[in-house]
Amino acid sequence: MKFIGECRDRWPIAVLCRTLEVTHAAYYRFAGRGPTATEIKQTQIIQAVKEIRLEKHHDAYGSPRMQRAIVKRGVVCCRNTVAKCMRHAGIQANRRTKFRISTTDSNHDQPIASNLLGQNFTTEAINRVWLTDITYIPTQEGSTYLCAFVDLHSRKIVSWKTSRNMDSELVVGAFDQALTFRKPNAGLIVHSDRGSQFASDHFRRRLAASGLVQSMSRRGNCYDNAPMESFFKSYKTEEAQQIYDTHEHATRGVSDYIERFYNPHRLHSSLGYLSPIDFEQAIKEPSLVSES
Repeated sequence: MKFIGECRDRWPIAVLCRTLEVTHAAYYRFAGRGPTATEIKQTQIIQAVKEIRLEKHHDAYGSPRMQRAIVKRGVVCCRNTVAKCMRHAGIQANRRTKFRISTTDSNHDQPIASNLLGQNFTTEAINRVWLTDITYIPTQEGSTYLCAFVDLHSRKIVSWKTSRNMDSELVVGAFDQALTFRKPNAGLIVHSDRGSQFASDHFRRRLAASGLVQSMSRRGNCYDNAPMESFFKSYKTEEAQQIYDTHEHATRGVSDYIERFYNPHRLHSSLGYLSPIDFEQAIKEPSLVSES
C-alpha cells in the first residue's frame, strides 16, 4: 500500500492503470481495501522483533532464537516468516567484533590428565560433567580474568569468579563456589584445557578431596572444550562490546550477563530453545517442556 501511494503521488491514476493493465474500478477497489491478515501478522512480528531487540543482550538474536522469543509472547509464527520479516525491516543480528587472546599456558611440568570426553558432549543428567576455562577481559586499568564452570547437560553456569590474576587461586575459588551451589556426587568429571592453573597441585588436590575426576583437552585443540568456548563467544559478542573502565566494572558486567540474562533467559538450541534454568526446572517438572 505504501508503494501504491508513492506511485499515485508521482503519476496520474490513468497512467498507473494502463501500466499495470488493470481497470480503474479494480484499482479503486484495491486502493480502498484495508490491510490483509498477512500484512497485519507481518506488522505484528516486526513490532515484536523491535521490542525484543530493545531488551539487553537480545539484539544478537538471529531468526531462530528470535522466533522462539516471539512465540513466548503468544505470537504464533515460524522461523522462515520471522527471517522474512526481519529482512523486510532491515533488521539483522548484531554481531559485534570478537576478540580472542589465549590464556592457556600448557608449557609446564605439571601432570596432564587424560581426555575422558573425546568431544562427546552428550550427558544423561546434570552434575555428570562440568566444563571450565579462563578468558581474558580488557579493562582500562589492566587485565581481568574470568573463570567459569558450566554444567554440560544444562549449559548452566554453575559458578564463576573474576580476578586480576590468572592463577590457581582464581580457578579454585570458582570451583569451591560450584561445590557449594551444586553439591555433586563423587565421580563427576571436570574437563578443562591443559593450562597450568588446572594442572596445578592446588586444583588437583581440591578435585581429589571432593572425589571428582579430572579430564583435559588435547594440546591446542579448542574443539575438545567446544561448549565452554561457545559460552565465552556468547559473552564476548553479547555483553563485552567495549573495554570496561575498571576490574569492578568488568565484574559487574559478568554478573549482569550470567545471572540476569544467560542462565535465566538466553535460549539455547541444544536445549530445545529453553534457558539453562528453565531446562533444569523442566527436568524436575517435565510438563514444562511441552508447555514451552
